[in-house]
Amino acid sequence: MENLRKVQQNFGRSAADYRSSPSHRSPAALDRMIELIQPKKEDVALDVATGAGHTALKLAEYTERVIAIDVTKEMLFQTRSASLEKDIGNIDILLEDVHHMSFEENTFDIVTSRIAPHHFAEIKTALKQMCHVLKPGGKLYITDCSSCNDEETGKLINDIERLRDSSHVYSYSERMWREFFRELPLAIEHLSVRKGQYQLQQWFDRMNTPLENRQEIFRILHGFSEESKALYPFGDDYLTAYYIEILANKR
Repeated sequence: MENLRKVQQNFGRSAADYRSSPSHRSPAALDRMIELIQPKKEDVALDVATGAGHTALKLAEYTERVIAIDVTKEMLFQTRSASLEKDIGNIDILLEDVHHMSFEENTFDIVTSRIAPHHFAEIKTALKQMCHVLKPGGKLYITDCSSCNDEETGKLINDIERLRDSSHVYSYSERMWREFFRELPLAIEHLSVRKGQYQLQQWFDRMNTPLENRQEIFRILHGFSEESKALYPFGDDYLTAYYIEILANKR
């Protein structure tokens, strides 16, 4: 419950910024998602932790109906506003928590969650729930910030993420994601990890990170070992980031 309150507080006050966030609304990233999923017009999709609704609105162009859920009312307001602006009518917007969703088993053809699982308090419970509501043969698509497979460096990066955003739980490595999926009736069809960059000023400002936390982040970065620096090059205005993208079928 404590993490839920942090998510609602942090994202409630930043909801409008996430509507315009380049990484969340990236046309190239959304097009790549559609290319991977290959949705059909008769599909019904669920977008988990929809945020400002970028994923749900994109899916709505290709499917019969999309259910967009989030725990933050202000984020759902942004989704509703964007759907009206774009005149998209085949979307339902609901206040729901991924950890205990109200949907029946085997309801959806597609379940997605973009740039959100690092906020889930219990990742295994969340994945189990998403798998539960997915039809056999249905597709689960996840993309999120990730961390390298080096455990020590990964912990430092997650310390930095939590200083920037107190609702951050964990950015999981590729190895950890593979372990999560092995525990579920999910067959991975695609998994890729790519490097990107956080533009630090923008990254901090979007979450209203306090000055003292920003200073502590730089203290941690300048204390990196040579191995960590090689994995996560950084400068005064940027930090290397890793992103994972997964598409799986429910067996």
